[in-house]
Amino acid sequence: MKKNLFFTALLTLITSLSFAQKIEKQIKESEKVLVHIHASWCPTCKIQTKYLKKIDLKDVKLVEVDFDKDKDFIKKYDITQQSLFLTFYKGREISRKLGLLTQNKIENYISQSFSKNNLQLRINEKLSNSKIPTSIRAIMNNATKKLEASGILDKVTKTNDKYIDFSLENQKGEKTILSKELEHGPVVLTFYRGGWCPYCNLQLKAYSERIEDFKNKGAKLIAVTPDKLTELKKTTKKNDVKFTIVSDPNNKIARKYGLVFQLEEELKNIYLKFGLDLEKSQGNDSWELPIPATYVINKNGKIVYSFLNTDYTRRANVDEILEAIE
Repeated sequence: MKKNLFFTALLTLITSLSFAQKIEKQIKESEKVLVHIHASWCPTCKIQTKYLKKIDLKDVKLVEVDFDKDKDFIKKYDITQQSLFLTFYKGREISRKLGLLTQNKIENYISQSFSKNNLQLRINEKLSNSKIPTSIRAIMNNATKKLEASGILDKVTKTNDKYIDFSLENQKGEKTILSKELEHGPVVLTFYRGGWCPYCNLQLKAYSERIEDFKNKGAKLIAVTPDKLTELKKTTKKNDVKFTIVSDPNNKIARKYGLVFQLEEELKNIYLKFGLDLEKSQGNDSWELPIPATYVINKNGKIVYSFLNTDYTRRANVDEILEAIE
């Protein structure tokens, strides 16, 4: 009896693994993928499935994942709820959206995800064309996993917290005081690593391209970086930045938000090998950086949205930020 139970459990495990691998294969082999996380008992999922049958997905591959059965996939992508959509481009996740309940909203989500203006899609495109050796990329990825495992995200300032005020010098050499800016409306506050980071530059460009959308919602955009003031001016010119960037010496403000970590020696040596010297760009020898973080702070000083990720290749998309401002 016990023997039969063992083989039954083993067969279930093998079947589960095989299906998970099949999903991964579809994601890697198809350029654009829409994953629908559903459950047989979920009313919202059934409505979404009904609309998905009506939508012309064109060149987008639809993959259905059962929340209750496909546990390997659910665990790998840290999925905690059904009725969720995820989009992937060239094997990397672009975004995820929960509980879309109309055909129009689902279509808009798909359209926005795979738009050429989508920041994460641009980043994924750059990653797919990266010429960094596999061995070095593995070290970088491992460092990201270790940072996540450190529990840094458990201690950061996040949604529903009160904002932390600051007075910092911007690229024009003027003081920017966060509390003063909040007197005029909501503020989008984003922390980036430095002008030497290609993904940060893509983020600054993407936000600048949509600056009128931010203004139309009455929101002020402020970016915070540990770079020196001279670097801010270079970054502003290089990326045609149309909003305020402030210098945060020694990551003083980023530290108050709980975002700062120190690069390990192995990673530091890789950066130097690529000509990236944080001592020169920051003016100190701490070799510390903030994790990518973006906040929407309402007029009352409450954080109503936060994007926090230990992976430096993940950034908050503009449409998601604009939705949060509303």
